[in-house]
Amino acid sequence: MSAPSSGSQETGTTYSSGKTTIFLRDLMRDVDIGIHDYEIGRPQSLRFDLEVSIPGAEAPFIDEISHVLDYEYLLESLESSISDGRYSLLESLCSKILEKLMIPSQVSSATVKISKVDILDENGVFGCQMTRER
Repeated sequence: MSAPSSGSQETGTTYSSGKTTIFLRDLMRDVDIGIHDYEIGRPQSLRFDLEVSIPGAEAPFIDEISHVLDYEYLLESLESSISDGRYSLLESLCSKILEKLMIPSQVSSATVKISKVDILDENGVFGCQMTRER
């Protein structure tokens, strides 16, 4: 990850602050989750939206993945959390994913949103969203 700078050398503009956001949106997974007898053992379609904020909005020193936070870790955090075992509550799964998203020291905040997309017969979804900050 690049070190913060006070502005752009090309334009001469000075910036007081900024942040970089990396995200994974609209990822669908079938997950065995729920508290009701009719849910247990019957995977449900869940939509996941993950977002991580990192202080600073500067270009990396070198245009290589080793100089930024590799956003593939978002998918790895999600997949490993799902495979850790069965969850009864969306809140428990959200919290587990957030734990993993907050591991890199450069992460200042993370948000996980999980939607149960097949629950309602009408338009709409049930879900849970959690955010953690350092």
